[in-house]
Formats: sequence, structure tokens, C-alpha cells
Amino acid sequence: MRPLVWMRTDLRTHDNPALHHACKASSRGVVAVFTICPKQWLSHDMAPIKAAFILRNLKDLSETLAKKNIALKIIETPTFATVPKLLKKLANEHECDALYFNREYEVNEQERDEEVTKVFESAGISIHAFTDQCVFAPGEVLTGKGDPYTVFTPFKKSWCAAVDEDRDRIELLSAPRKLAEMVSTPDDIPASIKGFSIADPREDLWHAGEKHAISRLNAFIENRLRSYKDARDVPAINGTSTISPYLASGVVSLRTCVHAAVQANNGKLDTGNIGATTWISELVWREFYKHILFHFPRVCKHRAFKVETERLRWNDNNEHFAAWCEGRTGFPIVDAAMRQLVQTGWMHNRLRMIVAMFLSKNLFLDWRLGERFFMRHLIDGDLAPNNGGWQWSASTGTDAAPYFRIFNTVTQSKKFDPDGSFIRKFVPELKDVDNDAIHDPSTLPELARANLDYPQPIVDLKQTRERAIEAFRELK
Repeated sequence: MRPLVWMRTDLRTHDNPALHHACKASSRGVVAVFTICPKQWLSHDMAPIKAAFILRNLKDLSETLAKKNIALKIIETPTFATVPKLLKKLANEHECDALYFNREYEVNEQERDEEVTKVFESAGISIHAFTDQCVFAPGEVLTGKGDPYTVFTPFKKSWCAAVDEDRDRIELLSAPRKLAEMVSTPDDIPASIKGFSIADPREDLWHAGEKHAISRLNAFIENRLRSYKDARDVPAINGTSTISPYLASGVVSLRTCVHAAVQANNGKLDTGNIGATTWISELVWREFYKHILFHFPRVCKHRAFKVETERLRWNDNNEHFAAWCEGRTGFPIVDAAMRQLVQTGWMHNRLRMIVAMFLSKNLFLDWRLGERFFMRHLIDGDLAPNNGGWQWSASTGTDAAPYFRIFNTVTQSKKFDPDGSFIRKFVPELKDVDNDAIHDPSTLPELARANLDYPQPIVDLKQTRERAIEAFRELK
């Protein structure tokens, strides 16, 4: 057998089911391929910084595969529509008689994979698809009635019980051995993709390659996992894993993260060190949202999970949206967070909740505007967790924040950035403001305010909170 391995959101050799099993089954070598679809990626709002990150990881992956005598081929075509015939052409050219890939769960990706499967099977080429993005494939963790879970806590309880029952689920697959010969020659990885130009891809922050991903994971596990529960909420310190860009592009697997955390927690999943169990919960949230996306595909189609919230009459205020995007709302923690996103391609998780709730509740703008802006700027843009997080904050999603639970932006700022360190880093015009006033410079005396090059708050938090609550009440 000579398998063709279709690499997608799994840009690694370690713990890669499709690659591992293809190499085990091979008797005549293996060919790998990655498809670049610029027009499709643009329609999915992929960020230029993420596209650049993918290219850097492809370069690293190609070099790693070549050392194992596996050539990585590149197919560039505008959309998914032409992928089936181009993959088939490549398979024919290299006399491949099997196609191996890891499953993806978004609607367009599933439709593409169904079409690829039809084309290949009609030509007598076998298909081998594997679960990779999740520990359990959607449909494997269900309620007692056989329905998908729509509340996280019981999902997590069932998930943990299922892992405890079958610990092999979080065992890791080895990287493939070096094969006897290389079937083809690796293609050059493009330096850029049309439509995804970026001045600074922030390579200083986001080193490419699975070695860097594993190194980052290990550093977090060894140095910060135990203190994660409290440290994760403080944006001024390095308290989170920052592994999300590598998960979103599959440079490291979810299983690898769970496996590492469980090992560090003496083999325990949901008891033991609270830092470890909190981080494991965050990983399970990621899987929960993948399952939601699969079982309720409307969330892939710009629809609210809670259908009744489609009746909300969101504000139409371009000036407020622009102020939010550009980090000039007059609320320093919001502005610092939005500038962090635009400047680095990443935003701290506590801040994601703060800015999402501010947009959807205080500005009362459609959460989909924020969801799209995030996707267009995040290096870790991933539809399921991004959509899930936005719908949680907007109270339109599954197991979302109750509509009356609205973060007070200033209170959140005082609690999680008490000395204003984070604000000063990204809003330097406030660097000389004292620790009390930095969370709400509008409280400064008029003369002091006049000397600041910083806007007044664009909304009143109390009034807008009441207005949002009333809008949700009217749905009942």
C-alpha cells in the first residue's frame, strides 16, 4: 500500500493518527499533501497572522517529514470545490491507493470531505479517517437518553468518566519511523498567500514547529500549571499556557495537552491539584464546543444557539464598533485588550470575556461583529471555541452566562489588573496616571483629564447594563 496523507489542522508528526497509521500500513512509501485555499480561507475570516503561522509551520513540518523520507506536496486552489479532483490527480500521479486524514467538524469542511470520499471510493481508493481534534468524536459522549449534551458540567462529568474507563484515549501515538525511500520530492512552501499580507507576523512571539509547541507546553506544565487557577485571570503576568495557536493549527494535539496535565497531576483528571484540574476543564471546554458545532451546525452558519435570541434588536452604531475595534472606548482595560489583539494576534482569555461582554451588553452590538473581528485578527482563530466564547458572553449560546450577569468593566479592571500594569503596557498614554484612576480616567479632575490624549467613556455602564437586561427580558 502507498497512502496519501492529507494534512489539515494537524501540522505535526507526533500523536498524529492519520500519519501514524498510514506509515504503519505502508509497504511502498507515503506521500503527504496540504491544501491551501485562499478564497475559502478569506470567506472563513482567517487572520493574516494565522495564515503566516500556518506557512511557517508547514516549512518546519516539511523538513521534519523529509527526514523520514516523506515528501510534503502543496496544492493551492481558490476554494474547497476543486480539492477533490486535485487530490485525486495527485494520488494518481504517485500511484497512491489509500487516503488518510484526520476529521474536521465544520460544515464546509465536512461537505468537502464527503465529496472527496465519493471521488476516491468511486476510483477504488480506500478512505481512512481518524478522530484527532477531540479525545472523543462527536456522538461518543451523550446523555442517558442518547442526546448531545448542551450543558458543560454534565458533559465534563461524562467525559472524565469515559476517559477513566479507557485511559488509552489519552495515550499518545509515536511519530512515524523513517521510511525506506522517498516517493516524491517535497514542494516549496510559499512565502506568502495572496489576500493575507501582513507587515509583522510576530515571529518573535509565536515560534513555529512542533518542537517549540512541546517546549512551550512543557514549560507551562513545569512552571505554571499548579498556580494556573488564580494566575490565569491576571493579564499582566505570564499565567496561561499560550498554547492555543498551536492547538488551533494542530501543531500540538489536545490529547498531548490532556496527557501532560494528567501526568503532572499524579494520573488524576478531576481531583488533585486545582491548577491542573482547572486547565483540564479548559481543554474539555474546547472539546465541548467542537461537539456543539457538530451536533448543532447552525452555529457554523452565523446563527445563535438559542434561537429565540435571534429576535434581539441589536444597536446599529458604526462609531461605537470602530471605537471598540481600535481600542479607544474610554475604558482602559477594554482598549488595552483590543490593542493587544491587533498588535500581537492574541488576547488573554479573561480579557476576551470582558471585551465580548462589553460589546454585546454595554454597546449592545451584534456579537457576530465581534466574533468576526476576532477571527480576522487571532493567530489562534478556531471557529468552535471562538463562536462558543462569543455566544457565552452574549448570552445567546449553549450554557451561556445568564443575560443579567454583565461584567462591570471598571470592576473587572480593578480586580484583575489592580496596579494597571497591563493597561500601561498597551495604553501608554495613561502610563503616568495613578493606580486608582487608571481604571477609569474619567474620574480625574477636569484639568488632569484635559492633559490626557485619551477619550471619554463612549457609554454609561449602569444605563447600558439596564438596557441590555430589559432587551433580554422582552424576549420572554
